[in-house]
Amino acid sequence: MSMRVSRFESRRCDGFGDVQHKANWFWQFLAWVGGISILIVGSWTLCFPSSDSTSPNTSIESDDGSGCSQNVLAPSWTVEASELANVAGGDIVPVRSVADPYPSLHSVVVDSDNNRVLMSDSNRGGLLIYDRAAGTPLDSSSVTEPLTQVRGPATGMMFVAGVASDPRNREVFAVNNDIGDRMEVFASDAEGNTKPKRILFVPHGSWGVALNRKREEVAITVEHANTVVLYRREATLGDAPLRVLHGSNTGLQDPHGVVFDEAHDEIFVANHGNWAPLTRAESLQGELKGGKFDLPSIATYAGDANQDQAPTRKIQGKHTELNWPMGIALDPVHDEIAVASYGNDSILIFQRDAQGDVTPIRTIGGSRTGIAGPMGVSIDVQNDEIWVTNYREHSAVVFARTAKGNVAPKRLLRNAPPGSPAVGFGNPGAVTYDSKRDEILVPN
Repeated sequence: MSMRVSRFESRRCDGFGDVQHKANWFWQFLAWVGGISILIVGSWTLCFPSSDSTSPNTSIESDDGSGCSQNVLAPSWTVEASELANVAGGDIVPVRSVADPYPSLHSVVVDSDNNRVLMSDSNRGGLLIYDRAAGTPLDSSSVTEPLTQVRGPATGMMFVAGVASDPRNREVFAVNNDIGDRMEVFASDAEGNTKPKRILFVPHGSWGVALNRKREEVAITVEHANTVVLYRREATLGDAPLRVLHGSNTGLQDPHGVVFDEAHDEIFVANHGNWAPLTRAESLQGELKGGKFDLPSIATYAGDANQDQAPTRKIQGKHTELNWPMGIALDPVHDEIAVASYGNDSILIFQRDAQGDVTPIRTIGGSRTGIAGPMGVSIDVQNDEIWVTNYREHSAVVFARTAKGNVAPKRLLRNAPPGSPAVGFGNPGAVTYDSKRDEILVPN
């Protein structure tokens, strides 16, 4: 018995060879650790030589009329299996691994109409759906099970970040950050390893997503490009955005959370405050410009904002207490906005029309709150509650809407046993070993 190792070539053509694989949009083969990622964009065909062509010098030529007439070399050498018996490798178990077996809760949105809460799991690439009244007392060690979840290879979800819910059209939206570069849209009753209703290819580094039901639009923030892109709600595949908000006048600086105010036709965007030019044109706007670090901000734009349009107002300054603002939520009834301030483990509430270096009207934070690395926040106006997802703990906490200070939450949702460490991997891209300190360093 022999094992043949065949070479293959990738050519842009309409069809070729005995085995053809076509990717009309994206092919991505991905392994998280120690693997490779191959991304083929456009209409490409991988042409493999015939499995029964054994001559080292044989070439294979298209005879199917496809128009792809280049030759591909056949296999040029074979290896006997017996020769590989003593070669290290194969399907082996690692000596040890560092991984988090539990969900890492990212963004959250409350669907009050259907008494459901939707959370994204960026660790395992899925969505968790809980009953709105779910949770346990603070002294309970019980794990709260979701009603259902959407997860598996058919879903296409990877490093899921922002989520949005559309009860009227019975859809949920999930944006992949850093890897995946697409948004999946599922039916609201989807569960398990199910395919999305549609997908939309979005810019690399997309994070937050918000839905405007009046305009029938979806807004997506793009971290690295300092951009907000706005699409039709039903946009699919490679549809172009309706508008692109980008430029030095916008004040967009590593944008994350985003929310629409439909009543006042405005868009709120939470910015980390760091900015760097991504193109030569950006770095040469009148003079050579490098990157910069400004204070975090919440910028407000007109609902039809486009291109390099400046915000109508901005919350920014040392009194705001903003520190790595992530998710943002709107309370249209009480004219308030809430933001998850990751850097200081707090939820900051401002007046909707606040601007400048203002102090929050309320702050939820402290040792009793159970807030640890808040990533998502959602306001349930109907039931007078605020939901918060913790990235540094396997939990979500629920407060009274008017809560402030170092107060205990009304209830707690655990998705892992108490004390389970949250590894905190957020799309690890490299690894190195510090021999002096005997530590493994993993940048995220």
